[in-house]
Amino acid sequence: MKVSTVKSLCTLLACGLLAACSQWRYDLGAPLADTPIPAERTTLADTLALLGPPLLMTATDNGFVLAWEHWHIREDSVGFRLGALGADFMSADWGEMRIKGEFLLLTFDKQHLLTSSSRSEWDNYGGGGKAIQPLFGFVSVVDVDDLTDVMPQHRWGRSLLQRLPGVLNTSSNLDTGQSGLQQRGTPTAAGQQSLEMD
Repeated sequence: MKVSTVKSLCTLLACGLLAACSQWRYDLGAPLADTPIPAERTTLADTLALLGPPLLMTATDNGFVLAWEHWHIREDSVGFRLGALGADFMSADWGEMRIKGEFLLLTFDKQHLLTSSSRSEWDNYGGGGKAIQPLFGFVSVVDVDDLTDVMPQHRWGRSLLQRLPGVLNTSSNLDTGQSGLQQRGTPTAAGQQSLEMD
């Protein structure tokens, strides 16, 4: 056999074994790292001109709170399969997730003047997993669905078209209501969701 034929066969075999490799990158929201935080007593109009529309908002007793967020999520998975013609005799998968993000929270009084601000940044390992499966089946070893849901402003108009009970309860909405804000990815057993009834 020629060397080029051997290389082609090895490449084809490697592609067949590494059938479950994937890389996903999610970039949600606008980056905030280079955005200056407005000074206290800045008006709402000037703040919106600088930062654009907020992603989250809620009413408070003394005014309201606006929030901006940016998420960069990296999901990497590697796997291989032993089998032929679509039959899996053994498969192994490894995966991990990395999360970087920024969150900017601004509080305004009833006169629409900025009273306080808070910025947080994180760069964390978001989890991962390993799986070995005999015979058949595929298991996702990394799950980012709760982090990659659409941004809140994409749901604002839809809330007005809900059935009447949903519309009447919009004041309890975690994105635009009066019950506080919640960061993306918060577990359902923590924060305000822990008070919900299923």
